[in-house]
Amino acid sequence: MYSQTEKQRYDGWYNNLAHPDWGSVDSHLVRKAPPSYSDGVYAMAGANRPSTRRLSRLFMRGKDGLGSKFNRTALLAFFGQLVANEIVMASESGCPIEMHRIEIEKCDEMYDRECRGDKYIPFHRAAYDRDTGQSPNAPREQINQMTAWIDGSFIYSTSEAWLNAMRSFHNGTLLTEKDGKLPVRNTMRVPLFNNPVPSVMKMLSPERLFLLGDPRTNQNPAILSFAILFLRWHNTLAQRIKRVHPDWSDEDIYQRARHTVIASLQNVIVYEYLPAFLGTSLPPYDGYKQDIHPGIGHIFQAAAFRFGHTMIPPGIYRRDGQCNFKETPMGYPAVRLCSTWWDSSGFFADTSVEEVLMGLASQISEREDPVLCSDVRDKLFGPMEFTRRDLGALNIMRGRDNGLPDYNTARESYGLKRHKTWTDINPPLSSPRRLRDADRICFENERNGIFYSRGDRRAAQDYPLGTS
Repeated sequence: MYSQTEKQRYDGWYNNLAHPDWGSVDSHLVRKAPPSYSDGVYAMAGANRPSTRRLSRLFMRGKDGLGSKFNRTALLAFFGQLVANEIVMASESGCPIEMHRIEIEKCDEMYDRECRGDKYIPFHRAAYDRDTGQSPNAPREQINQMTAWIDGSFIYSTSEAWLNAMRSFHNGTLLTEKDGKLPVRNTMRVPLFNNPVPSVMKMLSPERLFLLGDPRTNQNPAILSFAILFLRWHNTLAQRIKRVHPDWSDEDIYQRARHTVIASLQNVIVYEYLPAFLGTSLPPYDGYKQDIHPGIGHIFQAAAFRFGHTMIPPGIYRRDGQCNFKETPMGYPAVRLCSTWWDSSGFFADTSVEEVLMGLASQISEREDPVLCSDVRDKLFGPMEFTRRDLGALNIMRGRDNGLPDYNTARESYGLKRHKTWTDINPPLSSPRRLRDADRICFENERNGIFYSRGDRRAAQDYPLGTS
């Protein structure tokens, strides 16, 4: 029977038989460049660098609504979040929590309108391997709490116990509400992330959340829609398999459907998402290479892949089956992203997954530049003690948390030449003020680290991303 054949583990172990632990849950992030902790061991990098909120205000503030230069859609932008969630979760706090402050300048237009001068944004350092961070020979190493493989962990979780709470154990399907369109609610209180809802400034019951495989899935309507889409795809496949193989057991049907869903996800990411995101197709697959490490790199996790944040729009459009755009009850053309943080389950009371995905596919993403839309730069959800944060500031802070080196050291570690001026990155000088500020703050002190230089590579007119 199918269930008796070899199947993929949920925790990432034994994907690579030559290196069984590679890509598994709680593996170290991979260092391609030397760490740059302030004390050489674990203290956050950049003790003498400017506040990351100040850097965000200087370099990442701008006008919302500037469309993608490459005609990318919001669907692509939010699918990037799915890809990230599928292969990495390395920003969650450890235990006990290590709290740091992001200083806020007096009279900050968002966070200190009263000009008190005593405000700050809380920052939690990421979980790490407790056997590291004890000497210069063993500096702190953050861990990836997801598998590094594209193995459907976003859909099925990394834990069989978690998954069992999602399964119906009938005809290989996953649990849904009676109409089969939405997942069941989290009445079993699986440990999904349940941040305070900014609109009410308090935590709500975890039982209101949809029960899905990734703890972050209920964050916003777009990522939730993708998760529901793949859940439906699993159940659709299970029904087809049952018709073709009526004698198969629940486990046989489930494993065959899971196998096919994982293949579908891999196909979409490798042959559709990556070419659209990178502007070039990947070379043809020529077999499994057991000596290539699948681990997620520090620079990729804490800097490079965060470029996609520049494409996130401040609102989500919806379209019905007749391709008509659907307004909000207040008459607005789109639903503000910041009004749906961690309240996405209620969002589907008057809309459907199809309407969200159709809307995202019809909506142009934000421009590929250093600017973050206001909904993530000023109004990102926060922890209990601070319900609004700045994603740009958090991104730079995460690089310091991971001990990322300065920009040129990172380039050299990847075999690239050092840059001497910002014109090496942006020859047309399309943003003189921003470049002057960058030159003053960064190149006077090369130790100012990596942040969004790749977002300012606007010289690229014929391809989306540069080497930086």
